[in-house]
Amino acid sequence: MFKKTSIKTALVAALAIALVSPVSAPANAATEIKIGVITSTSGPLKSYGDAYIDGLEWGLKYYTNGKNAVDGRKFVITKKDDGADPASATASFKEMVGNGTNIIVGSASSGVALTLAPLAAQNKVLYISGPAKNDAVTSAANKYVFRSGNTSLQDFAPLAKIKPIKGKKVILFVEDNPFGLGNIYAAKAYLASKGALFEEIKVPTTTVDFTPFAKKAADVKGDYIFIAWSNAATSGAMFTALAQQKAYATARPITGLAGVASYDIYGSLFEGANAILTNSYFPGVVKGKAATQLAIDYAKAGKTQDLFTSTGVNAAQMIIEAVKGNADLNVDKMISTLESFNFVGLTGLNKVNKLNHTLIQSMFLVKLTKVNGRYVPSLVSTLYNVTV
Repeated sequence: MFKKTSIKTALVAALAIALVSPVSAPANAATEIKIGVITSTSGPLKSYGDAYIDGLEWGLKYYTNGKNAVDGRKFVITKKDDGADPASATASFKEMVGNGTNIIVGSASSGVALTLAPLAAQNKVLYISGPAKNDAVTSAANKYVFRSGNTSLQDFAPLAKIKPIKGKKVILFVEDNPFGLGNIYAAKAYLASKGALFEEIKVPTTTVDFTPFAKKAADVKGDYIFIAWSNAATSGAMFTALAQQKAYATARPITGLAGVASYDIYGSLFEGANAILTNSYFPGVVKGKAATQLAIDYAKAGKTQDLFTSTGVNAAQMIIEAVKGNADLNVDKMISTLESFNFVGLTGLNKVNKLNHTLIQSMFLVKLTKVNGRYVPSLVSTLYNVTV
């Protein structure tokens, strides 16, 4: 027979459990949508990661009319700096999965994105890759991975009509990392069948003195030099070395126009070299209501748009579409919804490619012109509906 004190203690304990249980229920049940962001906010890709996050946060607010919520459920964003390190990114990804994160987005690093893509499949969580461009990040074999930016093949698409190219020597001057190797693949995919000849120069990512590599490029005496470089911290020194060694004396430079901070560097070093510049986004490249409002909001906040602002905005639109009307945030429903998603972003019409989850989009050829002592980009031509 129980004593009265024992019965009283048991009742108090039971009441405590009853009171605590609702509070201990999953935090995202019907009230939250957990978004994990893994990208570089330090290191050589910091400027890309910062621009991406700013675009993402602006997009989530703008496309929900300031609510930062869908169907009454608020977005709860957790941001992790990967420092372009796959091991760090992997740890963050696993932590987010363990915390019940519904969607994970990022990164600026191709090495990181290539590492996270299979983790998304293993854990059955939606992963929307960001600025990372290596084509292998998205594929028909992995239904859990989508892309809100463009691939290396899409970067190269505006160059497919370069003439003359048959029998011409193209120097492929790239970082020796997944981004650079992806660009070698893209260049050969577009130009090998047209009769281009290639000379590869892979530069270790730890390089400090670029002179030997620049001299090698100059000695090749190519017709074109295609430069693929993602490290914003070393790009100035690399381009300067190429100019000093007169690599552009015979080889017409081809490269992607990078972030805003590179405009003056590119403009001055390419002066007179008749450079061919491809681009996925620069502020104002396409006019529209969202672009106008973004410019106003960024000016008020003292922020600057950059190369991957649009990639972040695209991710926001894809997140909103994936969770809208999806009461239990079912990942398979997210996937089927996104596979038929067409939307207008800062670069115009975007269409999700159902086959491989890349984004069919516009790509641009641009030029840099000096205005009031500073170089600014302007549009030369648009290539619409670029698919891979």
